[in-house]
Amino acid sequence: MQYDTGKHCVFYHRYHIVWSTKYRFKVLTGTLRLRVRDICRQVCRENEVEILRGVLSSDHVHMFVSVPP
Repeated sequence: MQYDTGKHCVFYHRYHIVWSTKYRFKVLTGTLRLRVRDICRQVCRENEVEILRGVLSSDHVHMFVSVPP
C-alpha cells in the first residue's frame, strides 16, 4: 500500500465511482463519449483528484480515484 502525503497529513483515500445512464441506454458513443471523458478529467483536475483507473463503456462509467483530504 502506498500512502500519499499532504502538507500536514498522510492519507490513503481511494474511491470506486460508477455512473450509469438511465435504463442503461447505450448513448455514450462517438463525440459524446469523448466529451464525457474530457469533462471527467477536467472536473478531477479542478478538484485535485487523481484518476488511477477509468473505463468508459457505452452505458456506464467506472472511475477509481485518489482524493486528497
